[in-house]
Order: sequence, then C-alpha cells, then structure tokens
Amino acid sequence: MEERNSVVVEEYLQVIYQLQSEGNPVKAVNIAARIQATPSTVHATLSRMQRDQLIDIDKKKHIRFTEDGEEQAKDMIFRHNLAEYFLCNTLGIPWYEVHRHAHKLEHSMTPLVVEKLAEFLGYPEYCPHGVPMHGYEAELHDTWFALDQANEGSCVRIVMIDESLEDSEDLLKHLHKKSIIPGQEHKVMERLDATRSLILDSEKGQTMLPFDIAQKIKVTECC
Repeated sequence: MEERNSVVVEEYLQVIYQLQSEGNPVKAVNIAARIQATPSTVHATLSRMQRDQLIDIDKKKHIRFTEDGEEQAKDMIFRHNLAEYFLCNTLGIPWYEVHRHAHKLEHSMTPLVVEKLAEFLGYPEYCPHGVPMHGYEAELHDTWFALDQANEGSCVRIVMIDESLEDSEDLLKHLHKKSIIPGQEHKVMERLDATRSLILDSEKGQTMLPFDIAQKIKVTECC
C-alpha cells in the first residue's frame, strides 16, 4: 500500500504550489509568513520533504518541486478544491466558510473517495472561489486580468478570488457582502492612486477596495 504524506507535508505541498502559482520565487521565509510558523519548524519540514524527493532547494535557497512533488501538490489542490465545491454546492455551506472545513476534509479523502466524489459532482471545472480544478488550468483565458489593473469607467465581471485570500474568512465575508464574488459585475467608478484603492459600484452599492486586495482578484471586461 502506498504510504500517504503526513498532514503537515500535505499542507506544505499546497502552500508551495500556491506561492509558485503567484509567480514569485518560493523561499522558506515566504512559507513561514504564509502559514505563520517559526523558521526552525519550516526548515525541519522542508528538510524532510527534500529527503523524500518532493522538493529541490538550490544555492539561492529557492524551492522547486520535483516531478513527483508537483504531482502530489496538484493532487492536494484538487482534493481541496473538490471538497470546497462539495461543501458549498451540495451541503450549502457559504462559499466564504468552506476553505477551513475543506482543509480538514481533504486529508481524510482516499483516492477512491476523490474519484467517486468527482464523478458524483459531475467533474466541476472550478471551486466556489473560481479557481480552476486540476486539469482545467488551461481554461484561464487571456482576457482575465487583475482587478487592480481595471480602467476607470470600465465594467468587469469577477471570475476568481485568489487562494491567498481564502485564509481570511472575515475578508471573504466582506467581499460577499459587497457582492465581490465570481459571476458578479461591477463598474470601476474611480481609481484613487493616492490611497491605492478602487471604488466599485454594483447592485449592492459602492465599495472601496485596496489595490493589494484587488490585485488578487481576477476579472474580465463585460461591456
């Protein structure tokens, strides 16, 4: 029987994958900041992952997946997103709450359960936050761009909330309240460079959104 990684290693696989997806070099300090762990704890886990040939660490301390490590990371991300979809669309748990519940569920899902759950759900293409499921990454269209790059006066449709925002349930609740969720449309009323924020308008009224949050929300122009 194939031995499963520990819960800690599975969580590190997810975090490294997410940091890598953001396009920046992945280093131990970035991982420590994301999971709020001490440098010594992160170093110990990374050493174990390197020993197990899940990652490589170069002379500049940049962390990269091995082929096996990347496949296992993609499997973890798929399990997580599938669990989120099930919790939201089958059990009716609000989309802004499913992340923390999925974190617990994903570690107990066997490959057979994952296979049968995907079949039961009709092989969904996106999680509730708009993140493409494994195998559908190519569906990211060229027309998608970060909300902080939207022009003043333009109309945009929210398509994806970046995974890096999912750990803040309070933030997701705020976005939900302001209808900043996948599928909803907003007009960019103003770009306030002095305060580094946008003013958006929708059927829920106007809201101010800082650039550092807007840059982690993908949109497409809708008019």
